[in-house]
Amino acid sequence: MIAAFLLVLSCAKSTKAECSEDTPCAFGEECIEGQCVASTCATSTQCGIEQYCGADNTCVAGCQEDSDCMFGDYCDTDASTCVAAECTDTHLDCSLGEFCSPTGDCYEAGGYYCRDCEEDGDCGGGGNYCYSGYCGVECDSQKDCPAGYDCVGLQDLSGNIVTHICFTACWLFEDRQ
Repeated sequence: MIAAFLLVLSCAKSTKAECSEDTPCAFGEECIEGQCVASTCATSTQCGIEQYCGADNTCVAGCQEDSDCMFGDYCDTDASTCVAAECTDTHLDCSLGEFCSPTGDCYEAGGYYCRDCEEDGDCGGGGNYCYSGYCGVECDSQKDCPAGYDCVGLQDLSGNIVTHICFTACWLFEDRQ
């Protein structure tokens, strides 16, 4: 008899409206036909990267604003897609051995950077030097070097800097050549 009373009581509760315009649902729920129903998301911050909270409170692939995208990328709101930002700084935006072009793309440096060598002539001349078995390309400043390289001074036997070359720990990247 108690079970029957509880069954009737629970049925009565399910028909009673839990929400309305005057009685909103809790955060993370939405009012559907007078009942508070848990939603997948209420804001885009509850969705993954490159997703946003859609009109039906589910996470949808794409974006509505820059914060829906990976850090540094931006949202093309017309296409609802995240777009990789253009590079502006070789050493911050590009991968090892790449330069940033004036059009905002990273490109391989190519040339003699980290090429195996036994003597300076193996490095193409023009101020390039063979150092520790790898070619170093002549530079005047850090901006002349690709990402991951430093413009370092080469010294003669007396300790005087005779030139500068772009160089990195080439031996750590032999599998990239």
